[in-house]
Amino acid sequence: MIIGSAVVAVATRWAFLPIERGRIDTMVGTSATVLAITAVACFVVHRRDRETARLREVTSVAETAQRAVLRPPPVTVGPFRTAASYRAAAQYARIGGDLYAVADTDHGVRALIGDVRGKGLDAVATASAVLGSFHEAAYDRPVLDDLAHRLETSLRRHLDDVEAFVTALLVEIHPDGRTHALSCGHPAALILNGGTVLELPAPPGLPLGLRNPPPDPDAPSTGAATAGTRLQPGDTLLMYTDGLTEARDVAGDFYPLPRRLTHYLRARPGPVDPGALLDWVQQDAYDYADGCTHDDAALLALTWTPAARH
Repeated sequence: MIIGSAVVAVATRWAFLPIERGRIDTMVGTSATVLAITAVACFVVHRRDRETARLREVTSVAETAQRAVLRPPPVTVGPFRTAASYRAAAQYARIGGDLYAVADTDHGVRALIGDVRGKGLDAVATASAVLGSFHEAAYDRPVLDDLAHRLETSLRRHLDDVEAFVTALLVEIHPDGRTHALSCGHPAALILNGGTVLELPAPPGLPLGLRNPPPDPDAPSTGAATAGTRLQPGDTLLMYTDGLTEARDVAGDFYPLPRRLTHYLRARPGPVDPGALLDWVQQDAYDYADGCTHDDAALLALTWTPAARH
């Protein structure tokens, strides 16, 4: 397009040569100027396209690595239907370290959601270390505090930055509905029951990487008991990272997640589809912020299907 425009401009200028024979030097100078500007413009466009292609390639590699680490949870885990959602803050290389996982263990269904400080491949690598430790330790650590200590120990072996940390929320749901949670500097989960939205109690604690691990990482801990409540068949447990609730509207107000969820439940009575719920929440927060999100947002939902009650 640039070259075509230059050709038209030069040709038009020379078309007036029979009328302006005495100004041939001016026409030559004008033509040379147009061609020089065209050459510079073509160089700039070519370089921009090359850098854009390079950025796409780097982003594609990073996002592929992230998808390999952050795989979708099984459709069903124990009596729960599950769904997970991840929204990047920007179109290109703003991948980060938000993470989630679910495991059906002898201690109940255990779930993890977390947020690594920082962005890029380093954050993805840290998320991978936490997820790997969770998938191993979730099956043999008897209480959530022990599990948190095991994640802490594994993370400290991985981190080489003393200021790095990971906020995390651990949840354990027993077959009878008894539910315990432990927060490592992370927002509490929400319970969706009928048309109400309640916060799952979770004692606050320091993020992973900043906690005080026990001297012997294999010894049972003596930490404080985790808070608990009891889920009922039909309830949905929603876990999220703060990239969702820190979305702001044009007035600077944060996204009111509990209020928006209450509106959603009352407008759609009946069983909750966890996948549809997460799609709606992500889109609603995006629209609320008019598309101006500044952090990744991860969601994990577990819906206890009434037919699965034992």
